[in-house]
Amino acid sequence: MSSENREIPVCPEQQIIPTPQGNLSFRTCGAGETIIFLHGILGSSKAWPFQFAALSPTYRIVAWDAPGYADSALVAAEIDAYEQMLHQLILHLGDEKVSLVGHSMGGTIASRYAARHPERIKNLVLSCTHPGYGAPETAPISEKLETRLKELAEIGREAYGRNRARDLLPFPDVPTAVLDYAAEIAAQTNLEGLRRATRMLQLADNRPLLPQISVPTLILTGEKDGVVQPKLKADLLALVPYTQHIEMPGLGHAPYFQAPDYYNTLLCEFIANH
Repeated sequence: MSSENREIPVCPEQQIIPTPQGNLSFRTCGAGETIIFLHGILGSSKAWPFQFAALSPTYRIVAWDAPGYADSALVAAEIDAYEQMLHQLILHLGDEKVSLVGHSMGGTIASRYAARHPERIKNLVLSCTHPGYGAPETAPISEKLETRLKELAEIGREAYGRNRARDLLPFPDVPTAVLDYAAEIAAQTNLEGLRRATRMLQLADNRPLLPQISVPTLILTGEKDGVVQPKLKADLLALVPYTQHIEMPGLGHAPYFQAPDYYNTLLCEFIANH
């Protein structure tokens, strides 16, 4: 079922905690076992309204703002720094184990964390993600990022956000309200946060760690995802000892917006059964 003909739920209020690397902002509601959502490079903690609304009656739902997003502090453009920030959030939440849902950029961070901290993870969901691009330290900043920063400067935040939302969602197959909401989130991206997150992904390489993942793992891929490169998708599937892989028919890079009921059902069934 699509998100058509429904209002976008209101996300819970933002909270902020101090960490050794600076403040970290997140949103949470509900009670029960904890599920943490990690957004993609054009997202924030506001990217999960349908998940907050649908899952919080059963679970405690937490969504972070990655370093450099919203009110979370900037950190070095290194995946270990992002992983350390996630560790601080998990320690703050106090659960013995959590379920971790990492989408796109968030999945790159989540898979690394799960490989290195299996004692903290009950279930792992890797959504439309990849192992990192694995570029050398000497590589120049990505051409795609330079193009996007130039585009932003030329057309402004509102138009930039709408262009990025159209990258994520197969317009006109999604309702205008959802496209507008995704565009609003993308338009709010901190430029330095985007620059560092892009560089982090450019240099990140989880390939040596992925075979070490030992927790139940669901890999979700979108049949019409034009963002994750086919080779990176193949690397993830070849290296992660996953429990289950589901290719989501007809869906692009933002299934949590495009078909939230279906997406939520996949998450709940996996988490409840493992």
